[in-house]
Amino acid sequence: MNKLLNESILNYIKIRESTLKPSTIARYRNLYLNHIENKFSNVLIGDVKNSILQNYIDSSLRQGLKANIIKEVILLIKLSLKREAKFDNFNMPFIDLEIPSHSKIKEVETLSRQEEKELIKYIIENNKIKYSGIILALLTGMRIGEICALKWSDIDLKKRKITVDKTLQRICIKNERSSINIGKVKTSSSARTIPISNFLYSFLISIKPANREYYFLSNNSKPKEPRNYRRIYKTLLKKLKIKSITFHALRHTFATRLVENKVDIKTISELLGHASTNTTISIYIHSEYRTKRKAIKSLDKLILK
Repeated sequence: MNKLLNESILNYIKIRESTLKPSTIARYRNLYLNHIENKFSNVLIGDVKNSILQNYIDSSLRQGLKANIIKEVILLIKLSLKREAKFDNFNMPFIDLEIPSHSKIKEVETLSRQEEKELIKYIIENNKIKYSGIILALLTGMRIGEICALKWSDIDLKKRKITVDKTLQRICIKNERSSINIGKVKTSSSARTIPISNFLYSFLISIKPANREYYFLSNNSKPKEPRNYRRIYKTLLKKLKIKSITFHALRHTFATRLVENKVDIKTISELLGHASTNTTISIYIHSEYRTKRKAIKSLDKLILK
């Protein structure tokens, strides 16, 4: 076929605009603009072969492009070719490529129990409304985008539950003006209901506004952005001289506390909105060093009996 690969990819992205989340479309467009447009400008889809794609992979790795981005680029190319094969007179080539696996998984960051207590104590005694998102993350495991999109109407204090079904993101596309999007949560399993603990109930009652349509974080009709709230969070950590860790680490802290309290994995997975318990296990089922040391010491009792 004489259709250019770039044309095929742009066509695929345009067609999927009505079915995919704006953030996914933005990611596809940025992948195209940053990593595909100039690399494949004269390549016809009929000429796409393993050698061309492998050369792209190898040269991109040499230039320092991360393996996970390269994988996303190759996936986008494959998706566009599959659509051509499905609806046009085009035979999908057999694609078998060598792409290195991701770099080693980073260790999960969490607050210590003492740091968590110190953080909560300061917020309760100083500025509950300003730092309410930190409390919510620590006691529900919600993602920052979910917290930014949360309205008081999503919080049922009578039934003591929070409905999580939206997320807020700033959509950024190269050479275009960015925009805020409030849409569906990450995956279908991310839509969930989280019970409200007694401590969180008392906290929410103390900051509840008159208007239930206000956004939780801003306490008014305008939502607060994740990047702005991350700055507030980082400033507080610095003020309290607590180690600098990401806002997402509060979600990790929530999950880790549940694991430490021997809550079953299925429940933890559902509270976090994971698609599978395997995700929960791979991230959170790890022993603390103290537990490992205790396990090793137990051998002494067996050996020295």
